[in-house]
Amino acid sequence: MDLSLFSFINGTHTPWADELMLLASAVGRGGFVWIATAIIAAVFPRLRMAAWRVILSVALTFLLVDGVIKPIVHRERPFQVLPGARLIDTRPLTGSFPSGHAASAAAGALSVGRLLPAARIVWWPLAIAIAVSRIYVGAHWPSDVLAGALIGLAMGWFVLGGRRIRPSARRYRPTHMAGAPDPNATATVAP
Repeated sequence: MDLSLFSFINGTHTPWADELMLLASAVGRGGFVWIATAIIAAVFPRLRMAAWRVILSVALTFLLVDGVIKPIVHRERPFQVLPGARLIDTRPLTGSFPSGHAASAAAGALSVGRLLPAARIVWWPLAIAIAVSRIYVGAHWPSDVLAGALIGLAMGWFVLGGRRIRPSARRYRPTHMAGAPDPNATATVAP
């Protein structure tokens, strides 16, 4: 599955798609687009804390993927093992698994989506384009991209404090005063 999906995506080239995928890879390198968005947002005091969470999310994802997992796994990249693989980007020096671009894109889209929720329609397609671009340019296997995206989502979720818990519409409200009998209590009759 990995090989056939890689061959399909990497083998479909047009000049305009080459330029688009190279651009997507470039803006995703090192989490650039997410960090730049957070720095711009940090100018506004009400967005500052969320902007720091974006930076922390992308930075921790980068450290985990490039500093821990890639050196341990050290998987060869497609262009290193497939004679027909086409590499149209710079030759990466690290291992293939997982994709750092996809990890940063997922963490960034999740975090920036919380920072600027009205623009989620832009952030998620951008994250997907960055992730797919890594297969298209010949730098990663599809499973590298999927694993990177899952790691990025997990790190973003962790930094953002997990699932947002919203208060229930029906809150507990005491119906009686302290010391007064509870009107909801079942009455007992003494024999």
